[in-house]
Order: sequence, then structure tokens, then C-alpha cells
Amino acid sequence: MEISKTTWWMIGGASVAVIGVGVFWFFNNRLKNQNTSNLANSKLGLGTPINLKTTAGVRQVPNWNNAFDMNYTDEVKRWLQPKSIVEISSTTAKKYAEQLKNAKGTFNDNEEIVKIIFSKHLKDKTNVSSISKAFLLRYKIDMWQHLSSFLSATELNQYVTQAVKQLPNYTTV
Repeated sequence: MEISKTTWWMIGGASVAVIGVGVFWFFNNRLKNQNTSNLANSKLGLGTPINLKTTAGVRQVPNWNNAFDMNYTDEVKRWLQPKSIVEISSTTAKKYAEQLKNAKGTFNDNEEIVKIIFSKHLKDKTNVSSISKAFLLRYKIDMWQHLSSFLSATELNQYVTQAVKQLPNYTTV
């Protein structure tokens, strides 16, 4: 059985299309992974940290606008040494992370739970950082990236960004 020229062209065209989709998918995912942290930083208008001179050396001031960074709480603790801060428990952070993960539905998203968590349950920006850390460790995805996957830009600004901006940086014991 001999294959005609038309059949060869169809097989070749289909192969080129499959390879093209694969290359697009590969580079698109790679670009998304590189821009995950940049997206959160650009939404919150982050700047660069400031160094303060102390008698013991240089102490780096935390970037107060970077509450979604999972290391924010550790930076605040280092900056405030020997004072200590009030933190939410890891159990509570995991519970809020789970609620935020489940807020994205198949047909209907639960924006109300996002609004309630960020506006009523969180006391300071270190709480946001703790939840972000719990979210990343448990679900292997950035919390900001997850929220932006189902909330519109207006909802993100209203329910998340503005609520976080109004929170104090930390609460001391």
C-alpha cells in the first residue's frame, strides 16, 4: 500500500502543528514561572530594602510592601531583635491557605471568603506572609498566582491589595 502525496502533507502538517503547540506550551510555562514573583511585586508597588546602620553593624530594613513574600516574617523578626512579634499559628495559616485554595471553584468562585480572610481575619502583614508560606509549601504554587487565576484585577485590588495595604506591618508582643 502506497501513501499518496496528500497523505504525507497531512501527516507533516499535523506533526508541525503538534510540535508548535508543544514549544508554545513549554516557553509559556517557563515565562509564567519566571514572572510569578515579579507579578506580586509589581501589583504592590514594591521598592528596594533600606539598610540602617546600628552599633552592631548594618541591619536591613524589611521591605514593608512585600507582605506576600514568604520570608517577610523572618525579615521583620531579624529587624526587631530582641523584641518578638505576634504570629498566627501554622495551623491557622494552613487553614486559611486551604480556604483560599478552595475559593476557586469549577463553575462558581467564592470571592467572599477571600474578602473575609484578608479584611477581617488578618491582623498584620506578617499574617499574610505566614499564609503565603503555608500555601506555597502545601500546594507548590504561589498564593498570589492562585488568587490572580480566578479573581479579576478589580477584585484583586479591592479584596486583597487594598486590604493588605491597610494592615500594620507587624504586631509586637
